[in-house]
Amino acid sequence: MINKERRAGVLLAVSSLPGSFGVGDFGKDAFEFIDMLDASRAKYWQILPLNPVGYGNSPYQTFSSFAGDEIYISIEKLYAELNLSLTIDVLETESVDYASSREQKNKYLREAFKFFTKDDEYEAFIKEAFWLEEYAKFMALRSVNDNRSWLEWDVFEYSDTEIEYQYFLQYHFYKQWMDIKDYANNLGIKIMGDIPIYLGHDSHEVYFNRELFHLDRDGRPTLVAGVPPDYFSEDGQLWGNPIYDWEVHKQSNYDFWVKRLEWNQRLFDTIRIDHFRAFDTYWAIPGDAKTAKTGEWIIGPRHDFFDVIYDRIKDLELVVEDLGDLRDEVLELRDDYGLMGMQIIQFALKPEEIERDIHMPENILAYTGTHDNQPIGGWVEDHDLDYQQRVRSNIENRGIHEENMVDLICHYAMSLNANLVILPAQDLMRLGNASQMNRPGTVGSPNWEWKLKHLDDLSDGISRFKRWVIKTNRTNVS
Repeated sequence: MINKERRAGVLLAVSSLPGSFGVGDFGKDAFEFIDMLDASRAKYWQILPLNPVGYGNSPYQTFSSFAGDEIYISIEKLYAELNLSLTIDVLETESVDYASSREQKNKYLREAFKFFTKDDEYEAFIKEAFWLEEYAKFMALRSVNDNRSWLEWDVFEYSDTEIEYQYFLQYHFYKQWMDIKDYANNLGIKIMGDIPIYLGHDSHEVYFNRELFHLDRDGRPTLVAGVPPDYFSEDGQLWGNPIYDWEVHKQSNYDFWVKRLEWNQRLFDTIRIDHFRAFDTYWAIPGDAKTAKTGEWIIGPRHDFFDVIYDRIKDLELVVEDLGDLRDEVLELRDDYGLMGMQIIQFALKPEEIERDIHMPENILAYTGTHDNQPIGGWVEDHDLDYQQRVRSNIENRGIHEENMVDLICHYAMSLNANLVILPAQDLMRLGNASQMNRPGTVGSPNWEWKLKHLDDLSDGISRFKRWVIKTNRTNVS
């Protein structure tokens, strides 16, 4: 259960940290960012999924729901640990070039692998990471098949060295990440991880466990995930992830999900599950559909799933994404287990809504926006001064005053009744639409590419955030 005291945090993807290779990683910037959070009296750092990104560089279309993306391994830390000399040209970029960053890092990782000596800590990790052999084989097969989808593979032999390399990568990913988590926890800061409900089709879980999904004899999805037309898209969103065969999962006492959540519980203090409503009812789209318009609602595992999860996993802290047009049963399912839901303040930034006050229970995680929303600076750009003034007047009537409109909305969000409020780094920095992390319904650049050029660029925003944390009583530190 989430702590019921008033708390606050910041949403910033690890990839959005500065980093020396054009992408954020587990190096010094991660620790310095945690120091900034500590100084601001924040209690949460929320990140996006850390799994190996696949199609469109999306952290929600990954090759594994257990493994970590080696792009986040700090080359500087790795070379220092192995006592290797290192000379690099630091890339100071304002967006992530995944292909270039991955290519450069891979050269250094391959070189470091030559000098790595296994020890007891490594051997212990190999034994504990029950998923690792399956993942390593999958990635080795992808490599010898020119990184094509497994539906197109025609080579099924790989080298033992490549398997060992994948083990090496996952060990150092895990080791470096746990150093970060321990550092944050020692300062009283919790890490909130994020796991998508669905898996990418091009993943080791689907390849090796086809019976868990709705696939045809060739392994192609017969049903895929998405959502019907909504606020974000008039055609709906066709995600393309294979749908779970929940009856098969039930027969195994939801063993796959138990293992998945238990492993993520190691990595994160709190886990946000994306698209919670699919546990109640999910939108199933024919595998050959061109849009998400053609689909049907199907009843999910509901209480049966959560009864098993909470019986088999102790001290599990979940936040559930329960946004959108939901039937009452979804909210009842959430409340039956005391799960913390979400509200987006941006959706209620209408004069008439603020006049009535936003309905905000305590057991809520409130955001100005998530990775799928435009930054508040973009909202300001898109609304005329008259509209902004009406919103401003209603907020100021509640005793909240800020000269800058973005700051006013952030401060307002922090003042609400929700036990936990998390603000995106972009909102603290007063950034506009160009910094939006993801644009739902679209694939590829510039999605998932926004990043900080320098960590100092966040300093002023963190100072304002600290003022709001104190003023809205979101810390028990005097």
